[in-house]
Amino acid sequence: MTLDERLAALASSKLVTLVLDPEHLRFRWANAAAVRLWKAGSLDELLARDLSDMSQAAQARLAGYVARFHHGDTAEDTWTVYPGGKPVPLRAFFSGIDLDDGRQGILIQAVFDEGAPEAARSRSVEALRHSSVMVTLLDAQGGVLLHNPAALRAFGEDAPFDERFVDRALAPELVAAVSEGQAISREARVMTLQGERWHVVEARPVPDPATGDTALLVQHTDQTELRAAEETAEARAKLVAELAGALELVEHQKEEILALSAPILEVARGTLAVPVIGALDGARSTEIGARLLGVIVERRSRCVILDLTGVATADAAVAEHIAQLVRSIRLLGARAIVTGVRPELAQAFAQAGADLSGVALLRSLREGIRASARGWS
Repeated sequence: MTLDERLAALASSKLVTLVLDPEHLRFRWANAAAVRLWKAGSLDELLARDLSDMSQAAQARLAGYVARFHHGDTAEDTWTVYPGGKPVPLRAFFSGIDLDDGRQGILIQAVFDEGAPEAARSRSVEALRHSSVMVTLLDAQGGVLLHNPAALRAFGEDAPFDERFVDRALAPELVAAVSEGQAISREARVMTLQGERWHVVEARPVPDPATGDTALLVQHTDQTELRAAEETAEARAKLVAELAGALELVEHQKEEILALSAPILEVARGTLAVPVIGALDGARSTEIGARLLGVIVERRSRCVILDLTGVATADAAVAEHIAQLVRSIRLLGARAIVTGVRPELAQAFAQAGADLSGVALLRSLREGIRASARGWS
């Protein structure tokens, strides 16, 4: 039988009756009372309306009803609809019904809510339904009494409260605290339909407006993105601290220094150290010089220590590149100290005729740092 045939007895009923296709968000059947409620010119006009602009909160509520239908349940709820832009409070009853193509539809039967709450209460109810904060109302034993749409989207209709937390001890802790009249707040990992998230969970005792018994109001606020940003900032701060510590322990961390290309380290106020590591050809010398001169100008450095401990080869070409770096440093008014000069590199300086007059040649970077601190000139 078609919907028209199955619902023929309700066609002239004063009870507003509609059939909604929740997948395509269109009405598939409506009686005359529904056509009048929605201020449609005709039944065909009402059935042709596209309801895809329905809010996410409303769609989540409908999805919750459909989940109940799969267990043979029905639903009863208060809705405010806006035909012609005017609010109309309804008391609605929802049940599952097969559409003509065999898919699941929603049979909606509604009456005008003569006992609709006052404006302030009505607005607060609507705000709760559209809030991004996930709200759940529990009884004293932790059973779910109510989800707002945000909670439905996060956890589903049937998920037990104590299974939403990765730490299963948290749910009993919240229930026990609230049963003693306490309000409690925790940051916790929770399992949602979208996967594991970090939530700030607040719980407090409230009276159940339906029975007057003590109930548990639980609010979840998603902090996943904020926590990830904080962890990233913390990791970066830790890295900066480790690098700063490496300046003081440079002699004891040779392996870390050798892993660097040619770092420019500010070892003291106004003093830069450049450990030159690996092969030093013309292109690399030019690149190091370009970066170094920029930092000297930017930081107004007065002294630069060129540490040659890690230079891979010692020949006349390398000696000339080092001499060129020294001349560039002097042109900017900074003093140059050269450390880590091995005998073969000293011989290469002599063979190349490199002019290092007035430049302190010291055995280690540590000695260079001490010399700069003494105000070497």
